[in-house]
Amino acid sequence: MTTDEKKPASMLPVYGRAVLGMLPGRRGSGRVPARELTETLTIDPSAVARFCRVVGAPVANRVPPAYLHVLGFPSSMRLMTDPGFPVPVMGMVHIRTEFTQFRPVLVGEQLSLTVSAEPARTHPRGTEIGMRVRGAVAGQPVFDETWVCLAKGVELPKAAPAPARERTEFAAPVPTAEWRLDPGVGPRYARVSGDFNPIHLNPLAAKAFGFPRSIAHGMYTAARGFASAGVTLDAFRWEFEFAKPVVLPATVGYRVTSREPDGGLDYAVWSPKSGKPHLLAAVRPL
Repeated sequence: MTTDEKKPASMLPVYGRAVLGMLPGRRGSGRVPARELTETLTIDPSAVARFCRVVGAPVANRVPPAYLHVLGFPSSMRLMTDPGFPVPVMGMVHIRTEFTQFRPVLVGEQLSLTVSAEPARTHPRGTEIGMRVRGAVAGQPVFDETWVCLAKGVELPKAAPAPARERTEFAAPVPTAEWRLDPGVGPRYARVSGDFNPIHLNPLAAKAFGFPRSIAHGMYTAARGFASAGVTLDAFRWEFEFAKPVVLPATVGYRVTSREPDGGLDYAVWSPKSGKPHLLAAVRPL
């Protein structure tokens, strides 16, 4: 176990290891290393405010759940760029998330994070690996997240089959908002999140991984949708899955598709032209 009591260091060395991980012979045995990283940090109000402005969230004392994901991202990347990690992180795509918040997290609080990787699982298009991020304040759990990434076209003989998942049927509703997303969305979100994956920043890099142009960060889309939905719950489970990537520039439709008396809701982001979804999300009270 590794402990870091300081702020996360620069991500440049981590991305350097990510590039090296693409070279032949740089991968491990095919099993995810049984290792976890822990760190303790104080949530910076100015950093939270910058994040909120990019995703359209109100600047307040409460920390958006998407920013809690951001705080765990550096340690997640350190694990994913470990020489023993079985798949190259460059080109991996975030496909879904399950995020549970037990109580609101406030700016200025000291947050302890524990990050680990789940065993690899087979996926119809390659291999998926979940990254688990747990947060605690004063020894009490405040959130628990698992975000899953797909390594397209990568097969691991030791990967276990993933449980069958029901595919959500989607019929595009009338949008209540349209977002016009320019190519600068990628760099703007990267600066406030630390996620500088080149598929979000550079059209040529995106093409190298099979995308026609750079694509929007999935977490940007999820975070903006969460903010636009006006969630007021203190404790909730937030689940979302990505379908078609948002190729930039783009215009996408958005709508809260249902609201429940208990505060739960569903929202969606989709292509107005094709009617196909980019993101389907649900928020439910605990």
